[in-house]
Amino acid sequence: MADRGRGQSRGGRGGRGRGDFHGGRGGGSTFSGFDSGNTRGGGGGFRGDRGGVGFRGDRGGGGYRGDRGGGGGYRGDRGGGGFDRGRGRGGTRGGRVDKFAGESEVFKSSSDAPGPDAKIAQLEDKLINEALLTKQTSALQISGSASPSQPVSEFMPLRPAFGSKGKEVILWANYFTLQAKAQTWSKYSLKVAKVATDKSGAKVNVPEPKGRKLQRIITLALDQVGSAIPVASEYKSQVVSLKPLDLPDNGVVEVLYADEGRDSTYTVKFHGPSDVALDDMLRFLSTMQAPTATSSSSTFPIYEDVIDAVGIVLGQTPRAKDTIASLGSSRHFPMNLKSEVHDLGYPGFNTIVRGYFQSVRPATGRLLLNANVSHGVFRYSGSVIELMTRFADANHQIRDNDLKQLHKVLGRLRGKVQILADRGQGDPKPSKKGKASSHKGQAKPPGVARIKESVICGLATPGDGDKKSKTKVMRFGARPHEVSFVINDNAPPGLEVGKTYTVAQYFQLRYGRQVNPDWPVVNTGTKLKPVYMPAELVEIIPGQALRRKTTVEETRDMILFACRSPFANATSLITTGRACLGLDGNPALMRFGISVDKTLLKVKGRELTAPQVLYASMKNPRETKRPRVSEGSWNMAEVKVSKPGRPIQIWTWVYINNFSGRYVPHDVLKVSMKKMIAFWKAMGISIPSPPAHDDGFEIQIPQGVTAYKAIDEAFSRFPSTVQFVFVVLPDKGTETYNAVKTLADTKYGFHTVSVQRNNVTKEAGAEQYFANVGLKVNLKAGGVNHKLENGVSLVKEGKTMVVGYDVTHPTNMSSNAEDAPSMVGMVSSIDADLAQWPATAWAQAGRVEMLDATLLERFKGRLRLWQQHNQGRMPENIIIYRDGVSEGQFIKVLQEELPQIRTACKELSKQKPKIALIVSVKRHQTRFFPTDAHNMTRSRNIKNGTVVDRGVTQALVWDFFLTAHTALQGTARPAHYTVLLDEVFRSTYKAEAANTLEKITHDMCYLFGRATKAVSICPPAYYADILCTRQRAHMSELFEGSDDASIATSTRVDITSRVVHEKLKDSMYYI
Repeated sequence: MADRGRGQSRGGRGGRGRGDFHGGRGGGSTFSGFDSGNTRGGGGGFRGDRGGVGFRGDRGGGGYRGDRGGGGGYRGDRGGGGFDRGRGRGGTRGGRVDKFAGESEVFKSSSDAPGPDAKIAQLEDKLINEALLTKQTSALQISGSASPSQPVSEFMPLRPAFGSKGKEVILWANYFTLQAKAQTWSKYSLKVAKVATDKSGAKVNVPEPKGRKLQRIITLALDQVGSAIPVASEYKSQVVSLKPLDLPDNGVVEVLYADEGRDSTYTVKFHGPSDVALDDMLRFLSTMQAPTATSSSSTFPIYEDVIDAVGIVLGQTPRAKDTIASLGSSRHFPMNLKSEVHDLGYPGFNTIVRGYFQSVRPATGRLLLNANVSHGVFRYSGSVIELMTRFADANHQIRDNDLKQLHKVLGRLRGKVQILADRGQGDPKPSKKGKASSHKGQAKPPGVARIKESVICGLATPGDGDKKSKTKVMRFGARPHEVSFVINDNAPPGLEVGKTYTVAQYFQLRYGRQVNPDWPVVNTGTKLKPVYMPAELVEIIPGQALRRKTTVEETRDMILFACRSPFANATSLITTGRACLGLDGNPALMRFGISVDKTLLKVKGRELTAPQVLYASMKNPRETKRPRVSEGSWNMAEVKVSKPGRPIQIWTWVYINNFSGRYVPHDVLKVSMKKMIAFWKAMGISIPSPPAHDDGFEIQIPQGVTAYKAIDEAFSRFPSTVQFVFVVLPDKGTETYNAVKTLADTKYGFHTVSVQRNNVTKEAGAEQYFANVGLKVNLKAGGVNHKLENGVSLVKEGKTMVVGYDVTHPTNMSSNAEDAPSMVGMVSSIDADLAQWPATAWAQAGRVEMLDATLLERFKGRLRLWQQHNQGRMPENIIIYRDGVSEGQFIKVLQEELPQIRTACKELSKQKPKIALIVSVKRHQTRFFPTDAHNMTRSRNIKNGTVVDRGVTQALVWDFFLTAHTALQGTARPAHYTVLLDEVFRSTYKAEAANTLEKITHDMCYLFGRATKAVSICPPAYYADILCTRQRAHMSELFEGSDDASIATSTRVDITSRVVHEKLKDSMYYI
């Protein structure tokens, strides 16, 4: 059997006896990445921008946590993607394979695609000019809002103007124009229930059907009432029809459904119809007349119900196909196209599938379809026998560890189970009690084979079953002749009540089937009520999404598969994507009067000028030096940090040894650490004192001891005066990293900076790595790494505080942590250079996006901190970047969060600061592609600094897309900013308000302290996101799939009550 590269762990070394500050021995510890926020797990985000000196960073703008580094002066050995250089895959240093082989430089439409629509541009300009001429200051009323006490002009302020700064460029956008007939549809809500009664005839409650079963029941109901009328459904709770359906008076349709071989009756209750005023929406979009107080178009988001209905119609075709797996309301994955599927291999044999996202979007003058390439990870599908062979050797033997992994892979998968036909029996055999075994002594004819869907429990396991069944499983992974059970009653033909049978005997006697003896038995029931099946009779249903975090190896392979050029993604959208989504020649769409243009949209963009960054000169730190900025990146050759932080007087370093991977002698680590410290001093970081112990300390994690316990024991011996501990981690595992950060941040109160053993000891690219880490050291110490030559307008006057906050929710959770909390992170500026961003973080109820009452006190704390650093003054202006809020939640931000912010200001001062509240979103689906090779980067992306505020937007909504960074691979993802409240820009900058907001946001992207490059989203939002990730690490027991025992050891109350230590709370400890 081929070696899967699991590796064997080393035997434990004897301790070195270095001990700690008091001469004792080290204790015990794993990590993910450098000293930065770990990835959150699911799906897409902008994590990255991880340091900057040494290589031309931004490792991929396509959504797999890219933007990783800057433009170093030390040219590191990163290759193109940070993937496993040992595998010979593309994007690495190895062979410099042309990653664009066979591709055109820029995407071009197969037909003569027009430029940006001149009529749309005229309408956009007309709307803005009319608003200016009439001095219109009214704003869009947000859907669901009550009459606010705030003047209506400040909520969702109308766009004051389109931006005009920067070089104009023409871009492709991943949008198609959607054509629809002006008509009125009908929409129904659905409620599906099973008709079930007890023995007395009384109705009983049963679980509601879900998933595939629910889809089939709704399909059967629609076949009865909608066969002559075009209908569409998302197969959950809604139906859209071209005309009202012919329903019974009570709106209830009964469906007979063959539920696992038995006929069951379900009722489908139709509520409605309500009108879907497609004609009203199209009329409004054609003119975009300024909203009035009585117009249904004056709410935001506009025409939500109509947009939702059109989306249901467009999603009907892919959702109804068995070969397509649909996730949520908008993502569809073709499971049968080999070119779109990649096997992630051992240990889970999951697959990554290239699919397609679609969403209907209203825009100025037209209705658009936003389409994008999307990637999903799915669990194994196909024959269970085939899966087992992938774990087995040539003799069908599976090692114990692999049996456990196979059991884990099978667990909770939905499978099709082949139920064989009973052999039938002419004369019933008597049971031991002298009674017929079944059917009251009557002969039974041969049965009928059928397919049953079941959720697989896993392999047959010792301890299965209850006392009544007397189940016996001889070993884990037992074969059919090694699993036995007793038939207690209702024995099938050929079997007897009270007798014990093996699985092999049962299938031979009942079905005349000789089962394969070589493969483990599969349990398609539950642990207490097992249903044993031979593996050859079970097949896994495709399209089951993976609900856990992917492993490091899986993530690497996913990035390799998903990272594609703008040309490749744009080409997929107009070919495979359109076929998957059913956009061409689709009778279902035609019947609803919908068609989708075949070419992508062209829009106008502008390339903003990059600001100039400043450092201290290496030769004379009192002088400044201006590094050359190219493609949003620069290097630190011959420069020092602008301002060192507080002197690091009391510090040490530790090496955590968990006896994994390649052994590195302690003397080698010592030399590497000395080199790194010397390099930091040369960068201008203030470390005047030697370490408390020159040799550092080794913390060993003995077998059977948790990393948390071992590290806690070691840290407890450090004196309370220690400021910094530099930690050498053994690998990328998260357990050790989380333990280090949790203990240092919350219990002991000293800064930690983590480095990986292999990185700190390598020769190639060492200076680049040292510099990356050094940037974080200086920030933690309160220093300033770099500034902007002209500062950030408005902020540089020292009267404006900038705030960023975010909420992250539990995802991909283990079953025992479904009630895990959501994490809130808030950062705020304290200086005119926007260099330091102290933080506050807390936990709140899980999956609640809006902030709770804690916000008021925490915001007051931010204001007090700003006062401490600004002569006791309150800020005159507060610019807030709220990260990650969907359009449907805008109203809640203004109604639930903004009042708390205002109250916080009022309770500290009679002065009322002006507030601007901007939502920043990175996890959206809009992408732009270059149309001209002269206006693109080396990765064939649009240039950094590109802003788009028209063509795919609504003219009256103040929003814009900004691609501040340079994506070195993949397709760049812009950040999307929407203004919810403005008391600052229009009153201060008048006609230049839009230009000023774009410039401030763009300039701030050059001030991300741990990188030497522009990052993809403005630092306040970015830092808040990193902070949430650190907060999650502090409670990792709830998020890392811990078992019940570990949760019991450290109770949920203890875990969720962890707070950052008093010594660190007003610092950038999280960076």
